[in-house]
Amino acid sequence: MGGLMKTLTWLTDVHLNFLSKDEQQRFYKRIKDENPDGVLITGDIAEATNISDILLGMANVVNRPIYFILGNHDYYHGSVHAVRNKMLEFTDSNNLLNWLPQSGPQRLNENTVLVGQDGWADGRLGNYRDTPVMLNDSRLIEELFKEAILGRYPLLDKMQSLADDDANALKANIKDALKLKPKKILIATHVPPFKEACLYEGKISGDDFLPFFGAKVMGDVVSEFATQYQDISFVVFCGHTHHQAHYQPMDNLIVKVGAAEYYYPEIQEVVQL
Repeated sequence: MGGLMKTLTWLTDVHLNFLSKDEQQRFYKRIKDENPDGVLITGDIAEATNISDILLGMANVVNRPIYFILGNHDYYHGSVHAVRNKMLEFTDSNNLLNWLPQSGPQRLNENTVLVGQDGWADGRLGNYRDTPVMLNDSRLIEELFKEAILGRYPLLDKMQSLADDDANALKANIKDALKLKPKKILIATHVPPFKEACLYEGKISGDDFLPFFGAKVMGDVVSEFATQYQDISFVVFCGHTHHQAHYQPMDNLIVKVGAAEYYYPEIQEVVQL
């Protein structure tokens, strides 16, 4: 569990593998200079081949608890199974690196609990049947590649299997968080859980792209809890689209999506707890 925190520095889609070592170090110093109590990262940190070194490098400079989930790019040139095993090892062996699917609910202070699951686009928004769009995920992530070569519907089945597993895990996380009787639950995931939060050039992404940029099953889970527990504030932090969005489907539910640009990682927000 975390301590009595007042601020979290939120990052998303920083893609630090695109930076030189010196550029990475300068970015870590920028984070440290914010003097946060902790850091929250909502995925697309690097790629499978270098995410371990990059997370360790960040932890060594920032020297604050880092709470993170993974995005699709974090599995590129690797497998979901192998990368997650490495993250399990990190969380068990490094007291600053907390992969939220492993570490479970984190009490940040008396009123606030943080939970998180990686999350996957699930093909349930937009028009998967007719879209000509295909992302690099189906070429560069082992489990998706194996299904993609069998056809678009085996790929969809795998996307939905991964998404549903993470959504079920998030549901269990939130149930555990509720036992701590919080006033606010922060939820970290990578893919926006509502189409209204999936923006491109200021508008909701088209039906060709939504299957790969939204996670309807995550939205269903979050909506269920926000409806049932209206005295608790739920705030979802995510990324993936590289377009900033702020969507409030209920009085007690806000979804924040961070903006991003390759080669230019930014601090999204210093979240006041």
